[in-house]
Amino acid sequence: MSYYLYIINVFLLATVKYFYSPMYGFFLGLSFIETSLTVLTGGVFGFFVFYYITDIFLIYVRHLKPVIVKVTPHKTRLRYSNWQMKRKRKAKTKKVFTKRNKFFVKARQSYGMWGIILLTPVALSIPIGAFLLRKYYGHRKEAIPVAVIVLVLEGMVICGVSWFVFGN
Repeated sequence: MSYYLYIINVFLLATVKYFYSPMYGFFLGLSFIETSLTVLTGGVFGFFVFYYITDIFLIYVRHLKPVIVKVTPHKTRLRYSNWQMKRKRKAKTKKVFTKRNKFFVKARQSYGMWGIILLTPVALSIPIGAFLLRKYYGHRKEAIPVAVIVLVLEGMVICGVSWFVFGN
């Protein structure tokens, strides 16, 4: 029974942290083929889940938020707008960019869709990469197939390198 739990563990880790999954599979004692298949399926599954959850989130923000604002009582909207104005005043003086935010912006501006797709398994995590891809390049038809192909290719490379480094 613990064998199946190991497979599920590696699968779930691959849906979120793709880069570390092969090493984890090695330390659990799974074979190269088991680890590779589990990591690849987990990564692709995680990409699709987070890509379409982002789609639902963006639809909510775009379509349901104005409806909720119309239904909300006037006093509540007034309090919220006052809170927003106070927050904007504070934000003007305290605008801080972290290294991570600068990295995301630079990757998008410099490399575009290909940069996000190539950096998703290695530098970004799958949820962040899927979110950025859907938000900025969801209108492009080739975004999903290219992302899946790159996930599979980089997954095979990561599995091969991790098994070579931690070798049997």
